[in-house]
Amino acid sequence: MPIVTHDTAPRPTARPPIADPVSRVRRMVGSAREHGGDRIVGDGLGELELALARVDAPADIRVRGGLGSGRRTLAAALRTRRGWRPAIDDLDVLAAHDGAARTPPDVEITRTPPDVEIICLRTAPCRHEEAWVRRPRAHPLLVVATGVDEAAPPRWARGLPAVDARRASDGSLDVVVSFLDRALEGLPAVRLARLEAELERLSVHDRVGDLAEAALCALGPQGRT
Repeated sequence: MPIVTHDTAPRPTARPPIADPVSRVRRMVGSAREHGGDRIVGDGLGELELALARVDAPADIRVRGGLGSGRRTLAAALRTRRGWRPAIDDLDVLAAHDGAARTPPDVEITRTPPDVEIICLRTAPCRHEEAWVRRPRAHPLLVVATGVDEAAPPRWARGLPAVDARRASDGSLDVVVSFLDRALEGLPAVRLARLEAELERLSVHDRVGDLAEAALCALGPQGRT
């Protein structure tokens, strides 16, 4: 099990100065669409626009767990407590169908990495759950134990926050709220880094490479100089 960040008091949100650089990039891409779209339109320009859209998109919070893990209860409590609207994923489906080739056509799986991930465990994790938790990821992850006795937790739950989300006011939720506060505080910087990585990838594109290169320079100190 991964080490879980301990709870701390919420801190005022400090956002890095990304608005102006990203606005410059947005104007460049918009101008390219308006004036040169016929020449460079295609997957490359669309990917640039999608990368920019993700900078300002609502936070993608994912609450994941197996059947009966309490994932829906936790998501509802977070919505009541702070107005967050996390998406709910079935971890059994995600782990069992990890790969487009093996995913049945009637199963919808969101493959874009979330901004924040919370995994709910009510019983000792199965092998596929353990493998999922150990997956390398660039976004913050919190694993919580639901429905266990905090005073005498089972062996598998030791070291994990014991959460009772049946009441949104329950004090055990404080650790989850503080974790999300910290994760969302650093989200603007993370998204800026993702934008830079996407521009780096597209800088070798045969149609939009020059535009992506110029956009990197427009990011200023955060981008290529």
